[in-house]
Formats: sequence, C-alpha cells, structure tokens
Amino acid sequence: MAPRKRAGNDRNVADDIFTEVDEEIRAERIRALARRYLVVAGAVVAVVCIGAGGWQYSVSRAHKADAAVSAAYFTAMQDTARAPDNMGTDGPLTARQKTGLQELEALDGRARPPLRILARMERAALLASSGSLPAALKLWDGVAQEHATDPVIASLASLLWVQHQIDSGDPATLRSRLAVLDGAGQPWRAQAIEAEAMLDLRTGREADARARLERLTMDMSVTDGVRNRAEAMLQTMGADAGG
Repeated sequence: MAPRKRAGNDRNVADDIFTEVDEEIRAERIRALARRYLVVAGAVVAVVCIGAGGWQYSVSRAHKADAAVSAAYFTAMQDTARAPDNMGTDGPLTARQKTGLQELEALDGRARPPLRILARMERAALLASSGSLPAALKLWDGVAQEHATDPVIASLASLLWVQHQIDSGDPATLRSRLAVLDGAGQPWRAQAIEAEAMLDLRTGREADARARLERLTMDMSVTDGVRNRAEAMLQTMGADAGG
C-alpha cells in the first residue's frame, strides 16, 4: 500500500511541477507579447509624432511662404501706384511702375490662387492704362475663365474685358458676355446693363439704350455712380434729340 501512496504523491508533485512550468511558459509568452506590443505601440506613437511634426513643419513653411508672397505683393502694389496728382489718368509707365509690373508677374508662379488672381487683375489694369490693351484683355479673359477664381472676381474680369472694347469689339461677342452678367443677383449687374446701353448706342439702337438707362435710374439697388451716369447720359440723349 505504501508504494502506491508514494506513486500517487509523485504524480501530484509532477503535476504541480508541470503546472508551474506551464504557468511560467504562459507568463513568459504574455511578457513577450507585451514587449512586442509595446514595441509596436512605441513605433506607432513615434510615427504619429513624426507625422505631426512633419505636418506642423509643412504648415509653418506654407505660412512663411504665404507671408513672403504677401509682402512681395504689397511691395509691388506700392511700386505700381500712380502719384496722387496723376490718379485716374492713362499714360506710359514710370521706371518704378515697370519694376512693380515685373514683381507682379513674378508672383504668378509663387502665389496661391487668391493672391495670384489679384496680381493678374492689377497687371491687367496697369497694362490697359499704359496702352497695352491686348495684353490686358488676355489677362482679364484668363482670370474670367480660370476655375480657381472667385465668382465675383471672375465676373468683374469679364466685365472689364467687355468695357475696354465696347467701342471696337464684336457686338455679338460682347452681348453674349454681358448677357451672363446682367441677370438678377449678379454682382456687377448694373454695370453690365450700363455697358449694354453703350453697346446699343454704338449699334444705333437708341430706344433700347434709353430703356436700359431709365431702368438704372429707377433701380434703388443701383449704386449712386451708375445711377448718376445713367441720368447724365439720358440728359445728353434728350439734348441731342431736342437739337
């Protein structure tokens, strides 16, 4: 009986040893998995930190680039400005204005769409006032057609394209542009109707021109400048008719 009892005790001891070993193996596996996941987690955190740092760096660089471009734009605007006693008049560009024009042109490859579009509008206005109308028309037309242009600026560019060839451009082409600009809710509606009246006078449609101008004088949403010009034009037409 005694040997059997000892054998049973030996089996119990062996079972305990195997259990302890098994538990140690499982514990070691858990520790190994923990170490592995810690390494992975650390790598993920490092990647996130590096990514965040890279993003912040790229944002910082973009801000610095935008600031530099903005400073260059305002410098160019100062260079292209006419003297106070020469405002609103056309004529050849001064040496400083030519420099400003070159500075604005240089921004075309550096500035992002909002500022790039404004620089092109400024270049077009400067070119038109100095007698380089074909180049100005090309710039205005490009701004009007570019998808990145704000709709208000695009409409203004199209209107200026029409206004600067109201006396010489193809009437049908000009009317097709104005038809897009004179609708309700359009930002430059009154100016487009005014241009249509000028085009009517050019093509001998005086009754149509008079009707458009009268509409402008009675429209309370029209700016004072447009209304005053419409009233002055109607007075001129009335005087011409009386004469």
